[in-house]
Amino acid sequence: MRHDLPSHAWRPQRALRRRSHGVLSAFVFNLCLLLAPLAGAGAYLIIQRDNLYAYELSPAGAKVVAARVERLNGQLIQLDYDRERLWDDLVAMELMGEDAAAARGFLLSARGMLPARSTASMARVLSPDASDAEIEMAALQLLTPGTRARYEQIVPLLSKNPPSMAAAATPAPGEGDRENFELMARALAAEPETDSMQFVLTGMRLGLAGELGPRAAAGAAVLIDAARRDDYPLGLQADVAMLLTQALPVDAFRSTALASAAGRDPGAVATAGPAFTASVDASAMARAKDMLARIGAMAEAASHDGAVALLTHASGLRDLQRLQLVAQGAGDRAAAAAKRLQRDGSLLAAARGELTVTRDLMAAIAIAALALLVLVAIVAAKTFRAGRKLLTRSRDDDYAADLVELGGNY
Repeated sequence: MRHDLPSHAWRPQRALRRRSHGVLSAFVFNLCLLLAPLAGAGAYLIIQRDNLYAYELSPAGAKVVAARVERLNGQLIQLDYDRERLWDDLVAMELMGEDAAAARGFLLSARGMLPARSTASMARVLSPDASDAEIEMAALQLLTPGTRARYEQIVPLLSKNPPSMAAAATPAPGEGDRENFELMARALAAEPETDSMQFVLTGMRLGLAGELGPRAAAGAAVLIDAARRDDYPLGLQADVAMLLTQALPVDAFRSTALASAAGRDPGAVATAGPAFTASVDASAMARAKDMLARIGAMAEAASHDGAVALLTHASGLRDLQRLQLVAQGAGDRAAAAAKRLQRDGSLLAAARGELTVTRDLMAAIAIAALALLVLVAIVAAKTFRAGRKLLTRSRDDDYAADLVELGGNY
C-alpha cells in the first residue's frame, strides 16, 4: 500500500513565528539592559542636582551618629590583644598635645573602642540614655592612674562644666584686622590675581558686608586656619574660592577702589571699605554667610581645632551638611575621629540623611525598576523554555531507545 508523504507546508510558518518572537525578545532585552543603568544614573544625578538628602539633627539620630563615630575611632586600634593600653595611649597622646576635645572624644568613645569585657563596669552603671557627662565619669575609671590624673588636670569635666550652647568665642575685629585688610586691599589693587579668600573673610569680619553673627565669625576663623593646612582639600578650596568670588567680584572691587581713590591710597580702609560694600553681591554673600554659619556650628559642637580637622574630610561645599551633622551628633568624638582617621569618606558616611522623593526621582526609579523587571521576566521565560525543550528531548530519546528494528525479519 502506498503512503503519501505528509505535507510540510506548515513548518516554515511556525519557524518564522518563532524567529520573529526571538528577535523581538532579544531587542527588548538589549533595550532594557541599556535603559536600566541609564535610569539609575539619572536618579543619582537628580539626587545630587536637587540636594534631596536632608541632614537634620534629632535626639535619636544624634545617638546613632555618635555610635558610628565611636566604632570608627575603634578602627584606629589595630591590635586586639591590648586594646585597653592602646586606648589609654591615645588619650594620653592628646593630653600631651593639650587637645582637650580630642582627648575627651577618645574617652567618650570607650564603648566603641574597647571590648565588652573592659566596658562591663560601664554597662552596669550607665543607662541607655546616659549623658556624655555620665559616660565621661564612668570611662575615667578605666584609665590608668597617671592618665586619669592628667585628664582631670587638663580637661574640664562635663559634670562640673556643662557645655554652653552659645557660639564659640571669637575675638572681635581690631586694629590687626584693619591693618591686614589694608595690606590685602593694596595687594589686590596692584595684582588682581592675588588670592582673595582671606581678604573677603576679613572684610566680612569688619562688617563691610553687613552684620556677621558670632557663629559665622567663628566659621570664618576656622576656614582661615583650615586653608593654611597642607591637607586642605582641593575640591573644597575651589568651591569656597568660587563662592567668595561670586560674593565679592574682585574686578568690581578693584575698579571701584581705584576710581574712588582720586590720587589717594586705594588700599586704605576709608577707600577700600566703601568699595568693598559697593561690590558685594547680596545673594552670593548670603550663601557665603550660611556656609560660615555651618562651619561655626561645627566649631561649637567639636571645638575650633576639631572643626578645622573636620574640614579636611570635605571634598566640597556639599559635604558641609554631613560634617555639621557628624559634629553636632558626636561632639568631641568627631573631633578625635577627624584628627586621626584617613580622609577616605568614612567619617562622612557616619551621617546619613533622609531622602526626599520628587516626581523626577520617582519617574527615574520607576523606569529603572520596570527595565529590571522586564529583564528578569525575559531571562525567566528563556530559562523555562530551554528547560522544557531539554525535558521534551530527553523523553523523545527514551522513547526512541525502546523501538525495535524489524526490517531485517522480512
